[in-house]
Amino acid sequence: MTSSRFAIAYLTQSRPVILMQAFPTVQTIEPRYQLSWLRSVPALLETGKAQSALGHLYCQLGEWDRAAGAYLRSLNAFSHAEDAVALGRTLTHLSVVFAQRQQYRWAYDYAAQAVQHLHNTADNAGYAAALHTLGMGHYYRRRYRLALKTLEKALALRHELGDELGEAITLGCMGRVYAARGEHWCALSCYEAALDGYRQHQTLLEGNGYEIMIRRRIARLANCAGHTDLAIAHFEAALLLCQKCDRALAAEILIDLANLHEGLQQNKVALRYHQQARQLQQAAKPKASANNVPAPIALQPTEEGYY
Repeated sequence: MTSSRFAIAYLTQSRPVILMQAFPTVQTIEPRYQLSWLRSVPALLETGKAQSALGHLYCQLGEWDRAAGAYLRSLNAFSHAEDAVALGRTLTHLSVVFAQRQQYRWAYDYAAQAVQHLHNTADNAGYAAALHTLGMGHYYRRRYRLALKTLEKALALRHELGDELGEAITLGCMGRVYAARGEHWCALSCYEAALDGYRQHQTLLEGNGYEIMIRRRIARLANCAGHTDLAIAHFEAALLLCQKCDRALAAEILIDLANLHEGLQQNKVALRYHQQARQLQQAAKPKASANNVPAPIALQPTEEGYY
């Protein structure tokens, strides 16, 4: 059986010639000139852009393996075209994809390469995104001090660029790092700041997924710190945001509330939440149908980095 490392190495080294032969533009060119055109810089750039767009689409569908393949082909094309900015951004995308696949060593390596390629370019937004992604690479490898240091650089650069939504995303990640270090009050401060920043620009994103995630994290930290009223308030706010659009997630939050009330020995309230969660879980089960098609997710920034 072929190992994943061998497959990745093969995709990285492969040329885009075969891929481009399927393009209508290529098919109209006289065969004797076709190979030289395919190896030209404009053709390589078009290949890179096409494969990058394909990677974005696979990310929307959550098909991370296919996204990785598309981005690796894009990486190969941009590398041969010697486009440092496009190469750096593609490396950042790859880092995000491998983090989603929980292959954190690869995610870290690609993020480090992205920072190296974008450091001396004029693409400050791309450099900030690469720094953010590298910070998450450190976080996943439990290098919390380096994670905070790198995320602080990304935060400062995004502040200079006026990227308030990017600041909010980075602050949310810093909250994760502080929580992992056991510094709950620092984590809560970062989460609250992230929530405020997000709510000012929530129209730029589709759905309330980020706010729900941050509120759940605030609630769990508040519960650990003994502030159960604050925890309940954030859990209930998160529940209100998702109960009409995501029944499975609403069921998870109801279970969070049930567990919290069990800890307070409020068993009747806990039982009611458990019953509501079971009802939502039953309602959320997909019905067998040949017409079921996965709904695409809007292309937007994630905690790991920007797409």
